[in-house]
Amino acid sequence: MIKPDGRREWGTYWIHRDDPVFEVDFSRETEYPNGDKLPAIWVTEPILDDEGDAEGRTYTMVYPYIDHMFPNPGHDDDDGEDALYYGGCYYGEGMGYTDPEDREKRIDCFRAAEVFYRHSAGRGNALASMCLGYVYSYDRCEGRYWVDPMTLETEEDYRRPYPREERAFECFSIAAEAGIPEACYKLGDLYRDGIGCDPDASSAYSWYLRASQLALDGDTPVVLGSIALRLAECFEEGFGCEQSFSCALQMYRHAADALEFAVENGEPWYEKALASSRAGIKRCMQEVE
Repeated sequence: MIKPDGRREWGTYWIHRDDPVFEVDFSRETEYPNGDKLPAIWVTEPILDDEGDAEGRTYTMVYPYIDHMFPNPGHDDDDGEDALYYGGCYYGEGMGYTDPEDREKRIDCFRAAEVFYRHSAGRGNALASMCLGYVYSYDRCEGRYWVDPMTLETEEDYRRPYPREERAFECFSIAAEAGIPEACYKLGDLYRDGIGCDPDASSAYSWYLRASQLALDGDTPVVLGSIALRLAECFEEGFGCEQSFSCALQMYRHAADALEFAVENGEPWYEKALASSRAGIKRCMQEVE
């Protein structure tokens, strides 16, 4: 595992080749101001052969850090940036496992990402809260989310479904209130679809508008295009706002420009959104004319 500062933990590998994706350590638990109580997590990473294929996994580090295992004793990741980084590593690895035979490995990667993101969110990192929102809203762990076993007292507690949608709403709300544009439009989506909350067109539009107000030219084309597409749909349908085909046309054009750039530069999964933007341009042009 490579640290955010570019250094490798401990300087060497413990080559086991058959270690799990991750492992939790209940002997070292951390309680956070947000009420979360999380175990330490042992991290592993794939071992690659000369052709780049994975031939096993090996332990690389433990988080939160233990001083004698870390090159900077006393570094405790106050802002949660390291935990956010490691969570992103696991999330990215999980997204790469697309074969059905890798399903369990994929889920375990997302389970590890959830624990890391929760460590980071517990340290006040709003971006980690947004990342958790994605984990929950897309059900990345397929129901296998982290629950403190000490909070499960009865058999009914063990059977109760995890409140995934409510957690997604909570996490996106925290990140949106912190002023992250991407979290604002994702929160708007939850209000639009009634996920983790009651459907509310006015709130959905308000959060889309807030996202557009916070977004800067430096934000990614995906974020800018996604915001514009949602506002365009609101204006076209009069969803939470006054209907305006001219405003919708303008927003659809902004969305198409941004999403076309994203698709052409390596993000083909936004082709559907791009097609929706282009179709919206045609519809609104007819209405305006």
